[in-house]
Amino acid sequence: MASSTAVSPSTPPSTRRRPARRSGDPDVPTVRLRTAVAAPARPAPARPARGATAVTTVTVLVPAHDEEAGIAATVEGLLAQEVPDELRITGVVVVANNCSDRTAEIARRYPVTVLEMDDNPDKKAGALNHGWRETARDADLVLTMDADTVLRPDTVAAMAAAMRGNAVLGAVCARYWATPGRGLAWRLQRLEYARYDDLRDLRGWRVSVASGAAAMYRNHALEQVAADRDGSPWDGASLIEDYALTLELKSRGWRVAAAKGAHVYTTPPSTFRAVWRQRLRWGRGGMDECLKRGWSPATRQDVLSYVLFGFSVFFRVLFVAMLALMIIYEVPFRYALIGLVPLGVMWLERVTSMWRVPDRGFRDVALVAVVLVEDVYGFFLELCAVVAAVRCLNAHRQAW
Repeated sequence: MASSTAVSPSTPPSTRRRPARRSGDPDVPTVRLRTAVAAPARPAPARPARGATAVTTVTVLVPAHDEEAGIAATVEGLLAQEVPDELRITGVVVVANNCSDRTAEIARRYPVTVLEMDDNPDKKAGALNHGWRETARDADLVLTMDADTVLRPDTVAAMAAAMRGNAVLGAVCARYWATPGRGLAWRLQRLEYARYDDLRDLRGWRVSVASGAAAMYRNHALEQVAADRDGSPWDGASLIEDYALTLELKSRGWRVAAAKGAHVYTTPPSTFRAVWRQRLRWGRGGMDECLKRGWSPATRQDVLSYVLFGFSVFFRVLFVAMLALMIIYEVPFRYALIGLVPLGVMWLERVTSMWRVPDRGFRDVALVAVVLVEDVYGFFLELCAVVAAVRCLNAHRQAW
C-alpha cells in the first residue's frame, strides 16, 4: 500500500486536493494520509506576457530506500538550486520506498513533499512511477535523482538549459563525481568515473543511458512511453530502469545526452563486495534489455559494444594462456620497444583522466603511476561482466 503526505501545511488533510485523474490512467494504489509535512503549495504556472520568455516548470522526484544518512544533504542541495527567471522548480518530492529507517521523518523537516510506499514490489521504478503520477504530470520537465546524490547549485539550470536548447532531446543526465570517501574501492571508482566522463566528452556527450544518479526528462516523452505501456514510464520488471527508459525514448526518436555543464556528487559502493553486486545488476540488466528488444536502432550500438567486449575478453584470456604456456615450456621471451607504445598511450590516458578528478591527492597519482592496481580492478570488472553474461544466457534469475 502506498501513502502520501500533504504538501501545504495551511490546508487541512480533509480538504487537500489530489491531482485530477486522466483518461486511461492506471489504478493508483490507495493513498493513506499520515502526518502533514511543512511544504509549500505548488503555484499555478503564470501565463507569460506577450513577448516574454515562457516559464519552464520542473518537478524533482527522489526515490529513497533507507537513506537516512544522506537524504538531508540531497534535499538541501535541491533547495539551494539557483535557477533563472524562466525556470521554476514547482516541487521536490521524496518517495520513501519500503523504508525501515528515518528517511521520511528526516525529509519532512524540509519544505518538500513526502510520499511513503510501505509495500512496493517494483522498488525504485515503482517509487518513480508513483511520484510521477501523483505530483509531476503537469510539469514540463521531470528531474529524477538518487537519494545519495548531491547537486551543485547550478545543476538544474544547466540540465534545463540543455533541454530547452534542443527540442529532440528526450532526456539529459548529469556528469557525476564520487562524493568524498576513503578506501581503495572508493578511490578506484572515483578514477573510473573520471575516465568515463572523458569518454563521454570524446563522444560529443552522447550517452548509452540517462544515468539514474541525476536525469532530467521531457514530460511529453514520458507521457508517450506511459501511453504505450501500462501507464507507467519506468519498467518495474527491469533491473536497471534508467537504461530501460532510455531505450524506450530512443525507440521513439528521442535523443539522450549528458549535460556538459551539470555536475553532481554521488556515493559509490564502499566495498568491493558491494561493487560486485552493483555491477552484476548493471551488466545483467543491460544484457536483458538488449535481448528483450533485439537488434534495433535503439540497441545496435550497445549490442556491438557487448560483442566487442566479448572479443576483448577472449583475446585477453588467449594472451594469458600463451604467457602461461611459454613459462611452462621455457620458451624464451623477446622484447621489442615498439610493444611499449600501447602501454605508454594507456598510461598517458589514465594520467590525464586522473588530473581532472576533483581534489585529487598523492594516492590517486600513485595508483595511476603503478598501473598494476588499476589493471587488477579492470580484470575484476570484466569478470563481473562475464558472470552477468553467463547468467543472462542461462536465464538465471537476478534480483536487486
